[in-house]
Amino acid sequence: MSQVNTSSVSDEASADGPPIASRRRFSSRISILIRRIHLYSGLFLVPWVVLYGVTGAMFNHLGLFPRVDIRPVPPEVVAATAMADFPAPDELAEQVVEQLKTRSPGSDIQLLPNHGAQFTGDVMFEIKNGDGQHVVHLNPVNGSAWLGFQPANDEELPAMLKDVRNITLSPDPHQQAREAAGKILQSADISSDGLPAPLGWAKLNFLASVDGQPTRITYVLKDGHIDANQHTGQDGLPLRQFFLRMHTSHGQPPHWNGRMFWSLAVDAMAIAMVCWALTGLFMWWQLKRTRLIGAVVILLSLLTAAAMTFSLHDFYATTRL
Repeated sequence: MSQVNTSSVSDEASADGPPIASRRRFSSRISILIRRIHLYSGLFLVPWVVLYGVTGAMFNHLGLFPRVDIRPVPPEVVAATAMADFPAPDELAEQVVEQLKTRSPGSDIQLLPNHGAQFTGDVMFEIKNGDGQHVVHLNPVNGSAWLGFQPANDEELPAMLKDVRNITLSPDPHQQAREAAGKILQSADISSDGLPAPLGWAKLNFLASVDGQPTRITYVLKDGHIDANQHTGQDGLPLRQFFLRMHTSHGQPPHWNGRMFWSLAVDAMAIAMVCWALTGLFMWWQLKRTRLIGAVVILLSLLTAAAMTFSLHDFYATTRL
């Protein structure tokens, strides 16, 4: 009797076992796949992640990998200048409104009680000489100041054809493109009083020889402006400026070149960041012991992101920067 019962139980287990085991194996494989995507995409994009993080910090902090020598100005020096009487934001807003009333007597202009007057940045002045660029940063809120000195670029490319600033081509390629854009808009039933206005600064770059010297010539299609600099084999960019340009590069050129590959790398980075977020959520949810702590962290993250979003939106909407 016991043998029969054992046999029947084993038969039921064998009937239910394979599908359950199969589902578990499938789930395990999916989990491993997601973890591998999370791991190897992160490893492949390590240079871009580091570069993005470092160059982003360089924008916020001039003293990070600096080309700028920063010197604070003693408070007593600033206090002895006209900055001691510099108007506060609300006071300056009142002065501006009074001037607007004078210039527009037909308009009713009043400063609102919750006007929210605030400065958007330092007041800056520069002097350029043979040594480089000297900049005075004046804080209009607390009256502090500092001096920044940026040395001249050692790789500055010698200028050629200094007497030629603009040229006129016939037919004008920019005008040709403008007329074509107008017809394209008409074919799309988009009406306009005239030809579309120019937007952007499309350029043509090439190498030529000027008086036996290799020269890089840049022709601006929009206005015919010409830049001609001796081609010395140097890029003409300080390392810090090059990194910052990489950080802000966007869009795709019409040719396959280094910038196009960089654009593709930026796209890959964007996809990877989304994948990291999704796979990270998946990996967090799999660990039951971390679900509560993770949920709190995610909630704090969403609240912080929301606060920053609304704050930045208010800043850009009001300052128009």
